[in-house]
Amino acid sequence: MATDMQPIQFGEIHSNVFFSSIDFIARALNVKAFDLAVNARAVKVLVQDGKCAGIRVMSPEKKSYDLKANHVIVSASTLETPRLLLNSGIKGKAIGHYLKINTFVEAHGTVGRSSFPEVLGTLGILIPQTNERPYQIQFYGPLEYFYYQASTKILQNELFVRILGFGVIESNDENRISLDPSRLDEFGVPRLDIRFNYSEKDKRIIREMAAGVERAASIMGLRLISPKQGEPPICLRETGIDYHEQGTCRMGNDPETSATNKYGQVHGIKGLYVADNSVIPSTGAANPTLTTGCFGHSDRRLY
Repeated sequence: MATDMQPIQFGEIHSNVFFSSIDFIARALNVKAFDLAVNARAVKVLVQDGKCAGIRVMSPEKKSYDLKANHVIVSASTLETPRLLLNSGIKGKAIGHYLKINTFVEAHGTVGRSSFPEVLGTLGILIPQTNERPYQIQFYGPLEYFYYQASTKILQNELFVRILGFGVIESNDENRISLDPSRLDEFGVPRLDIRFNYSEKDKRIIREMAAGVERAASIMGLRLISPKQGEPPICLRETGIDYHEQGTCRMGNDPETSATNKYGQVHGIKGLYVADNSVIPSTGAANPTLTTGCFGHSDRRLY
């Protein structure tokens, strides 16, 4: 894997170890001019006669502005995109439903430095999911050395490795978000009420995943330790901490069970598109970022 440690300059993107999505905006300015509205909170999509007419935004001073547009692409996140659509009065039985979040277990382990050659690189192992194993396992480390620019490091007698497991969950219409009109944010938009539970199958996969992490660590010769004081060696992490939420505006052919068509256009509204994790109809155990990027690249020709 090629790595460029140089910082981004003037929107020219390299393969930096770390970068922000704001860099893509800078890059886009080098391709084609566009207007960027800053400090503008979208509060409502404007629809007229079944067609998208624009979007209403509010300034920090709570002044409203209507931005006219024949095409609007909503890419606000799995939680905020359906929130905006629901607040706009857009109908759709699947909007906000079928929320999917990977199950997530974490473990830490140690291994003796003498097991490796003197010149030591970083560890990055991915065990992908299969039909028989509906979860993936990731190993990376050494933790003290994994994220850093080239420099001399003191040799350690013991190396620390982080282990992550991500599991598949079932699609469930009852896992959903909705608006709570009794709680408004500073712009007058209802806050979200989130309902999410694991099914018995989801719980079984969590148990299998924890056993798989323990088995893989044993094969690698790792001694499992508690990630944090008072925690067991293998921990089920809080739902959503991996930021893998998806499915709340999922694409499909049936408006009864999906929010958009296969191109990301909201059913029944010409010119209104969704392009973020929320359109992914089914998920594996992997991070959905690349899938969403592929959707965006494919759909851009339609806008």
